[in-house]
Amino acid sequence: MANFDELNNQQNKQEYLKDIIIHTLTSDSLDEAIRNITMELGKLFNADRVHFRFFDESLQSFSEAIEEYRKNENIPSVKGKMIYPKEFDIFLKDKLTAQDHIFIIDDINAPEYSESFKQLFKNLDINNEIIFPIFYLNKLESAFFITNTESPELLSRQNLDFLLPVAKQLSIGTHLFELNERLNKTAGYEKIIREAVIEVRAYDNPEKVFEYLVNRLADLYSVNRVSHLHLDPYRNLTVLYEALRDNIRELKGETIFTAKSFKEIAGHIEESIIVINDINQIKNTEIRDCLDKDDIKAFMLYPFEVFTPLMGVKKIEDRILVCSNVPRKWSAQDIEALKLIIGTIMIIYVDIRNRNEIREIEETFIASLVHDLKSPLYGEQKALEFIMSRKPDTNIQSITPYLNDMYMTNEELLRLITNLLTVYSLELGQHELKKEPSNINKIIDNAVRSMKPLADDNESRINVDTQEKLVEIGMDPDEIKRVFANLISNAIKHNPKGIEINISAKRTDDEILLSVSDNGVGISESDKPKMFQRYSTAKRKIGSGLGLYLSKQIIGHHGGKIWFESEEGKGTTFYFTLPITENM
Repeated sequence: MANFDELNNQQNKQEYLKDIIIHTLTSDSLDEAIRNITMELGKLFNADRVHFRFFDESLQSFSEAIEEYRKNENIPSVKGKMIYPKEFDIFLKDKLTAQDHIFIIDDINAPEYSESFKQLFKNLDINNEIIFPIFYLNKLESAFFITNTESPELLSRQNLDFLLPVAKQLSIGTHLFELNERLNKTAGYEKIIREAVIEVRAYDNPEKVFEYLVNRLADLYSVNRVSHLHLDPYRNLTVLYEALRDNIRELKGETIFTAKSFKEIAGHIEESIIVINDINQIKNTEIRDCLDKDDIKAFMLYPFEVFTPLMGVKKIEDRILVCSNVPRKWSAQDIEALKLIIGTIMIIYVDIRNRNEIREIEETFIASLVHDLKSPLYGEQKALEFIMSRKPDTNIQSITPYLNDMYMTNEELLRLITNLLTVYSLELGQHELKKEPSNINKIIDNAVRSMKPLADDNESRINVDTQEKLVEIGMDPDEIKRVFANLISNAIKHNPKGIEINISAKRTDDEILLSVSDNGVGISESDKPKMFQRYSTAKRKIGSGLGLYLSKQIIGHHGGKIWFESEEGKGTTFYFTLPITENM
């Protein structure tokens, strides 16, 4: 192929230009078309290096080098290695969209370039460079970079004049190829989603969904690592599942981001996707080194939300980490595809998990109901058998204790059944609170009054110490009374006779802090983790597997928190909070 100097007349130039356009439009793919153009331009202008980049309007950035021509093997390659910093992308876009369109870098030490830009030119071995943009309908779509890494010579004005018609003619071809490529990718993503929906819906175990997801994403993005990161109790992101390629080191069980390092990377966008094209963008060297040792050079970190019926809100539970072992310019299409695929699969995951939870709730509800009703009904049956065995003329006074026992058992059975039904409806998301402005002191008085007979029977005393004139807050008074009744009842039943129970209420900032404490036997260290478990069967008496669990659900439904402190031999204190809302 002739170089520019050999094209010494206008007709030859036009013929050559036509050959380039035809060669471009008859290519089989976008990659092939761009490969042909970069090669022809490189030879035509005797350049050391020519490469091509797309411009992403939504991200306001240039892509990685798509294709590249190099005069010889000694010329450094930029393909797969060169990521422009964001500020240079914006600078370059502004220059290219200016009136002259073509941007020339003829002095890399010019005052208009910042020190970081100058260093970038040196890193890329740029002696001088001409960047000419490809516009389609006045919109910047891409650019060719014609670079001299060794020769100080710059293209002449005549050369530049020839570039303008080349750019105009190529704009239609590259636009059509890019549009076709985008449509093909979109169709490919749609196919992947259809296949994923069919395959994932067949799973019964929701955790299998994540194993499928990370493997599918690794293939889709052609990366060597995709990880499912779990948020641990300390808010560190730890690897739960991984899809690995190329025999790289497994990170399962290891922490990728501590709570502190994640916050530093995420800034104020913790609930959004985090895109890092090059870990050198991260200022903290400790975080960079940690990622670098695991060969993570670029990544997308995407949160997935799960709807929590109890709180009525979406909660970010875990994240998906898509890693590249080389710097990579993630495109808007890459990001949108990730959102679409994860979003679709998460809908199915939540559906599978909800189905399993409902099945577990139904099975546990029946098992708990049978277990908890058996003992009191057996006791009542024995009492009835004793009464029935008496002669008809037996003095009623002699069987009154048995009748009282039966009455108390029936009351306990009614409370148990009510608790069971409430738990069941809460877990299914069908229980609605009837919130109204309420006085917490009145609720406490009502709860204490209802528990007084039980306290008297156990020779226990209930003391109340509440702050006067506490503000009325929005709550369901019956449900909050139920919480107090559960806590007082547990304190009486699980301690020896003669204990003291103290109830307090006071305002702290924007919430009311309430507590129920006793001076009983306390809770053992082994039992503490089980206190709020659903339907715990260890050493339980009638309903004791439900009371605390139900209380936690009710307080959570009100937007509050519940916890306890206990020491064996000294007693236990349960605390819970209720938020104060200004507008009820």
